Order: sequence, then C-alpha cells, then structure tokens
Amino acid sequence: MKSSSHSFRSPSVALVLSFFMLSLASCGGSSASSPDGSGVGHKPSSRGQAFELVVIIPEQLYEGEVRDSLDALVRASTPVLPQHEPLFRLNMVWADANLTSWRTFRERFVVRVNTKAPKATVGVARDAVAVPQFEVLAEAPSRHELAVLLGRERERIQDFFVDHELDFMAAALRRKHSAATAKAFRELTGHSICVPAALKASKQAVDFLWTGTNLNDRDQNFVCYSYAWDGLPLTAEQFVAKRDSALKANIPGSRPDQWMQTARIRRQEGGEKVPLTVSRARIINNVPVHEVHGLWELHDGALGGAFVALERIDSVARRVLVTEGFIYSPHSPKRNIMREMEAALRTFE
Repeated sequence: MKSSSHSFRSPSVALVLSFFMLSLASCGGSSASSPDGSGVGHKPSSRGQAFELVVIIPEQLYEGEVRDSLDALVRASTPVLPQHEPLFRLNMVWADANLTSWRTFRERFVVRVNTKAPKATVGVARDAVAVPQFEVLAEAPSRHELAVLLGRERERIQDFFVDHELDFMAAALRRKHSAATAKAFRELTGHSICVPAALKASKQAVDFLWTGTNLNDRDQNFVCYSYAWDGLPLTAEQFVAKRDSALKANIPGSRPDQWMQTARIRRQEGGEKVPLTVSRARIINNVPVHEVHGLWELHDGALGGAFVALERIDSVARRVLVTEGFIYSPHSPKRNIMREMEAALRTFE
C-alpha cells in the first residue's frame, strides 16, 4: 500500500521558540550536520550513551520550585513500560563546572535565570560544538518564571531530546538493518523500513507481516498490517480494536485459547477493563501520524511486554497502514530496545 496525500487532523499547540546562538569560537566555525555521529569539518563527534542527558544549571538555582519542575522533566519515567525506567541517563552539572569534557555531549540542557531577559523562553541549537548535538536553553527573568516555564513546556522539551536520540538511532539502523524484513515489507507495502538486523524469523499472511529475533529475553519484534480508513480522524479506541483483531488472527499462543492482545486493566471494582495505551497525533519526518504506546499480553497466558505503533493514512487508497514494534524482555531493562524499535518505525519511507 503506497501512501500519498494525507488528511490527518492533529491538535494545534502553540510554542514560541527563541532561538539562540552558542559561541563557536572553540569550534573553528560552522559545518554541516552528520546524524550518524561522525565528525564533520572542524567539529568533533559528539559523545554520550543512548538517551544520556547533561543538565547544566547553577548549583544555587537547583532548589525549591525550580528543582521540583526540573526534576519532573528530566527524572520522568519512560512512558508505558511494565516498570519504571528513567526517561534519560542523567548527568547534573553545576554551571561553574561546565568544563570542556561536557561540551561535546550529544544532548545538553542549559537552565538559567537571566534578569535581563524580557520573558521566559525556550531556545534550541543544533551541532554548536560537536556533531550530532542538540542543546536546549530554558531561560527566564526570575526563579518563579523559570519554574513555570519548565512545567508548562515539560512534554515539548522531553520530545526535543527523545526525538533527537531516536533520529540518531534511526541513522544507525539505515546503515545496518534486516535486509530480509526490508524486502518483505517492500513487497507488502511498496515502502521501505529499517529494523534491527537481528530480526530474521518471519511470518507472512494476507496483508500482514511479523518478524522477530525469536529470543527468550530482549526479544524485539516488528509487525505491519493495514485496514480500511473511514475518512475520520484516527482514535485510540479504533486502533486497539483493529490491532487486537489483526494480532488474534496472526500471533497465536501455544494453545487455541491463547493469542496476543492489548493489555487491559480494571481501574475500579466492577468497572470495565480499559486498554493500557497512550496515544497522540504527531508530525514525524514531516508526515502526520497517530502514535500509540502501550502494553501487550497473551490472552489466558503469562507473557507480556511493551509496544509502540505508528498509524499513517493513505487517503488515495483509503487505507491506514500500521507499523508496530513490540518487545518481550522479562529479565532485562527494556527502555533502549523499545526505543530502538520506535526509531525503526521512523525509518519508513
């Protein structure tokens, strides 16, 4: 199913960014960006582990309401995992100790009060000191205004860093990925995608593709299917219904009464079970998508894990194409292998 024009409705969110320029004196001028991490021109390659974030703030500012707002932003949990795993691998650096060794990290967050600033602003800069690099500056005239800014723009600032890390992962996947999955996906949809090279075991059916690593831990899987579009905005409720139907038919358990489905929970005694999902409309690679994070389980079984899916509308064919990554990792951390599958979905072309 080849996509063409889209008519996905996404919410309008206003955010005014005040862009700032970092000093390039130590860099020897500007150069082009390289998302794969190789240095370009006079700039060194950036460093840092997956989702490692350096926060630079004056020590005396890291207290009270500023500390509370900042901690809520940088110490949050990775969304929709079976247990807490931090959103970032965090390094807190006092501003007066912002030595050269911290300047080349891939993800940097500068937080400060500037009494001469006309208003509270969030600014971004790319590849200022190293390549690739993303830096965010949160600045306000007072402590209180800074705390309010960090609270108001928490999700957007988190997205800045997460999206940049996902782009970094996606660049690596484009260089090394599963050729077998790419071939099967192109035959099914007419599009390309780059999933981790270890995804080799596969199952194909009518309008359905499933590939995986087939491991007992740190198991990664990719699923693709489509369904008819009714012309209306995409919703989480519709996604869960279509997902559960496709996976019940194509990913069975070891017994006839077992199959993969979206996990549900009863929030109050006697109440109806509701799916454990979080969804939103987004623009990814300049294309509107419906992004869904959630948990999956084996019906009448003990297995489960996390998943992420992107839905894209083909308004000409009037179909919705779903690409999904899910993991099974009962004994190991899940964040990075889940994020790698999320990055894989962003390589779609």
